[in-house]
Amino acid sequence: MKIRRRTNECPNCGALLDSVYNYCPRCGQENTDNYVSFNMLVSDFFNTFFALDSKFAHTVIPFLFKPGNLTISYVNGKRMSFAHPLRFYLVVSLFFFFIFTLVGKKSIEEDGDEGIIQVNHTVDDVIGLEAEDLATLEATLGAKKLQEIEKQLNGPKLKDLRKALKKNITSTEKEALQIALDSTTAQKLLRFDVMNNEKEVNSTIISPVRVETDSSYKKSSHNATEDIDKITSNENKDFFNVFNEIDWKLIDELRDKRQITDHQVYDSLHMGNITELQEHIIRQIIRVNRADQQQFVEYILKNLPLMMLILIPFFALILKLLYARRDQLYIKHLIHALHLHTFAYFFYGISLLVMVYAISDEDNAAIFGMLSFIVVSTYAYLSFLKVYKQHWFKTLIKFNVTGMIYLSCIFIFFITEIVVSFLLY
Repeated sequence: MKIRRRTNECPNCGALLDSVYNYCPRCGQENTDNYVSFNMLVSDFFNTFFALDSKFAHTVIPFLFKPGNLTISYVNGKRMSFAHPLRFYLVVSLFFFFIFTLVGKKSIEEDGDEGIIQVNHTVDDVIGLEAEDLATLEATLGAKKLQEIEKQLNGPKLKDLRKALKKNITSTEKEALQIALDSTTAQKLLRFDVMNNEKEVNSTIISPVRVETDSSYKKSSHNATEDIDKITSNENKDFFNVFNEIDWKLIDELRDKRQITDHQVYDSLHMGNITELQEHIIRQIIRVNRADQQQFVEYILKNLPLMMLILIPFFALILKLLYARRDQLYIKHLIHALHLHTFAYFFYGISLLVMVYAISDEDNAAIFGMLSFIVVSTYAYLSFLKVYKQHWFKTLIKFNVTGMIYLSCIFIFFITEIVVSFLLY
């Protein structure tokens, strides 16, 4: 039996105490001047933060096996008998998001650390190439040859396809294409020899009067010309069209070359005259692509608990609107929403553990995941019936409408959260 050394004054609030008092009648602290033991420290923490006391024990059974009963009991005034809905939600959500993050890390480790940019262009991506031209290319060169050309395709432009053709087709295949394609398309795709001849002619005409310069000057002049062309071409472009000009393959190739900084990778793209927002987005693309994938995913996941907590009042508002004619207080819908989310987090957390660590077959894991969804949905539907006491068919309609609207809200919030995380990473 624990021996108390009682005091005449509360160590916490200073209230005068009689020696027979085991606890202070003002603040409730135990009347003892004993040093705090480890067991007392742990017990106080769990009782204060997690409320693991008799309330928790009374809450578990109706929470798990009697959908809706916990909400009705709490709304009807039995608040001292059950755990506080918000505290209960926070404890279970802590468990769920811990499991969710753990599973996310495991999936990333299994998939490997690959960049967000996976470049794999096909001739179907080439802008300005008609379907008839694509069919002609495949019929003339063959599917196998076309696959070899696609491996050399660095972008979705005609000039990218022209360069790939130049590297892979023979003179015979070129002549066949000139015959098969219409003159305009042939001029666009097969003019690399003409361009080379024009360069030779221009070089011959200009060479007698050209002042000899070193190679570095030639290179800088060439780069300056490219930059001027880029600036001119970007001036009148729409916001998203600029991203078609990005050399995605170059970004992917430079991803693991750590001696090259993010700033140098951006400079190598020669994006020209673009807005500050466009520049920031491109720089973030480079940064995220070169970052550790696990760190970026963790950066996104750490904000999910807050996002879901913000969504719960939206869920309660949906319920308030659907049951507006029943004249029920918003707080009732909010408590119901907290209990539903708490059960979903608890059950899905257990399901994730089983799916990832106990089931090795992916098909069986998918089936188990679907069964988990059915269980949670059934629980929620039964809770709707119990709390709102309407006909089963009307409840089913409102339940499905609530689900569709809420899933749309989750999708919008999640996309917004990813975009914001991407821009701020």
